[in-house]
Amino acid sequence: MCSSFREHLPVPDQKALAINLYYEWFEPAVDRWLDVAKFKAVHRIHKAAELNRVCTGDLIVKHSTLAVDATACFHQIKEFWRQLAWPDLVGSYNFVLKIIDCITSAAVYYADLTHQKLQDSGYYEDTAPFKISDEMCVTVNDLEYVRRSLSVLGAELHVETVLEAVEAAIGDAGRQQWRQALYAMLEGAINQLEARALQVINKVAAKMRPALKKAMFHLAWSPDSLPTPDAISPLLEYLDAHLVNLNAALLPRNFERVLADVWDVSLLELGQQMDGNAGEKMSMFYERLYEALEILVDFFHADQKGLSMESLKTVTYWSVEQRLQYHKTDTEHLISLYYQQRLQDQLSTEVTEYGVLSVRAYFNHDSLCVEVLNARDVIPLDPNGFSDPFVIIELLPRKVFPHCSEQRTNVQKKTLNPMFDECFEFSVTSEQCKSDGAMILFTVMDHDVLTANDFAGEAFLSLHNIPGVDDNNTSIDNFHGLKTVDLCLMHQKNRNHPILQTLETRTGDKMAQDFVKKQKLRISNS
Repeated sequence: MCSSFREHLPVPDQKALAINLYYEWFEPAVDRWLDVAKFKAVHRIHKAAELNRVCTGDLIVKHSTLAVDATACFHQIKEFWRQLAWPDLVGSYNFVLKIIDCITSAAVYYADLTHQKLQDSGYYEDTAPFKISDEMCVTVNDLEYVRRSLSVLGAELHVETVLEAVEAAIGDAGRQQWRQALYAMLEGAINQLEARALQVINKVAAKMRPALKKAMFHLAWSPDSLPTPDAISPLLEYLDAHLVNLNAALLPRNFERVLADVWDVSLLELGQQMDGNAGEKMSMFYERLYEALEILVDFFHADQKGLSMESLKTVTYWSVEQRLQYHKTDTEHLISLYYQQRLQDQLSTEVTEYGVLSVRAYFNHDSLCVEVLNARDVIPLDPNGFSDPFVIIELLPRKVFPHCSEQRTNVQKKTLNPMFDECFEFSVTSEQCKSDGAMILFTVMDHDVLTANDFAGEAFLSLHNIPGVDDNNTSIDNFHGLKTVDLCLMHQKNRNHPILQTLETRTGDKMAQDFVKKQKLRISNS
């Protein structure tokens, strides 16, 4: 009304009636109102919890009136601020901070209250076979509903606009501090609601695990005559029965998280059946489990209605898939794969903690010539602080070089920087040197008289790239002019290497057991 009267006055008189910074008069009142709002929000949520009831319907998932009441309370606070339309953006920062504190504190209180109610119902102590409970579905749906309201709070309060005004007013000094204060509070509350929901959801897969274990056992140990699709049928029927009901009862985001958890537990149970004494397993055991893994991927993907392929191919999945591939592979091929991985380790190793071995090699006229020059900084393995090093030279894989025996240098006494300067010759063909995985293994050992020799380090050199092989140059007939190759000596760092673990299960396989025994001596103790 005042503004309409003012429109009919001359401009000079309008300016005389202007009231500047009038909103500052109300700052204490607004500040006090927000303090009261924080207290009342918590009180109303507590009261709403006493009157709480479950809402169901054909077109909605199960939820409770408490979640609706909580978000309605938040809406009233946001609506008050919207209607207030505080004109000073910089000055509104403290009010926005208080509103976020008010709403997030109430949301966290709501989450704790809801979770405590579920815990008091015995949800976490219940050891009975899994069944879908209304309490669980309502709790996670309510938590997700409230989380959604928090996720848009920043946009609804125009936080970025306020921050831009503050940053423009104060410059770069303290910019991050102002921003951090707002977002840390908001993100902290969202994370707490997420944690509560995940705590409930994780229990679903844990409760299903005994039944999954039983069904996975049936799958793994069914007779070879029973096709994999038939053997896996009880497992899929169990999963389908529960997941269909969970899909109907949960919000999409919650169902996806349950699905991911159940998938992970299914993988772990498949892995449990896979890892064991190989002597007890039937001939098609690993082929069946691998086929079952592919069936399970399709089941959980559900023609793009379930988990995405990216979500399915987790670290656990790749671990199980890799181990299954290894279990399906014969021992000789597995050993070759292991050495190929060690060769890749060699190519990426730059650390010289175990010393460096200097060598040269070339191929000429069906003869592979290898020169072991010297080593430096070999690790001390004798009580006197030195070692008595020597080098063993082997051509790998053994199936490619069956007639090439290992050769070794002379022992160099009491030194960490031995000078060998020894040449070795192997009668091989160019085709052998070009075979997949063809390489030289150099093993540095410490010679002991009364006890077994100690392992000092190993190094690998691919035969594909040595002179005379990579360029088919057969004119090389000595080491003159050839570059020295410095190889970092290595120890196996992975004490749980999957190939070694796979071979170790083959208790009736002498080749596998001998190889594992040899490699265990090369595993780093650090």
